[in-house]
Amino acid sequence: MSILKIENMSFAYSPNTRKVIDGLSMEFDEGKVYALEGRSGAGKTTLLSLLAALTSPTEGTITVNGENVFKKDTYAYRASDVGIVFQNYNLLPKLNAIENVELSIDISGREVPDKRRHATDILTQLGIADYDLERPVLQMSGGQQQRVAIARALSYDPPIILADEPTGNLDTKTEQEIIQIFDELAHRRNKCVIIVTHSKRVAQMADEVFSIDGMRES
Repeated sequence: MSILKIENMSFAYSPNTRKVIDGLSMEFDEGKVYALEGRSGAGKTTLLSLLAALTSPTEGTITVNGENVFKKDTYAYRASDVGIVFQNYNLLPKLNAIENVELSIDISGREVPDKRRHATDILTQLGIADYDLERPVLQMSGGQQQRVAIARALSYDPPIILADEPTGNLDTKTEQEIIQIFDELAHRRNKCVIIVTHSKRVAQMADEVFSIDGMRES
């Protein structure tokens, strides 16, 4: 059974505008990486916003484990079922790496006996060196900040990871390192990883590639 499913979903910003997404159906499984491709302005980021329940569909349904996302508490959904990784990181600049991850744990409401240790463990696993853990995030490189953003999304152990152009601001070497992290999240930790991307490298590593018009490629 798919962990996340879209059925006949459409979205328009208002009743008098064209549909950005029209009659889209997709299914996503745990243990796989999915790349979402499409031309600029085609609605890729809108789709990710819908999957994160930050926006409601005009028509159709989104279900997680068979339950309609918009018939449950969408805040709780984002705090337990999905972790979001933004292109521009969206880290709090006055906080260091550990504090950014600790804050994410607090927001999720997850009970963690030792938040600092939990945050440190995740950051270390993602390649943040000990001497960088307490450095303000604005003093970190783009690749390091993206690792912190991924750690924040993983802090409450959601089964679904949504990423919006996570390698768009990175050089080729760092992009490959971030791609490897997403690959391991899916294939070693059984996460469902969904990435909006323009990157050919991301598409090549994905298990499945979708265009947002619903046509499926492999």
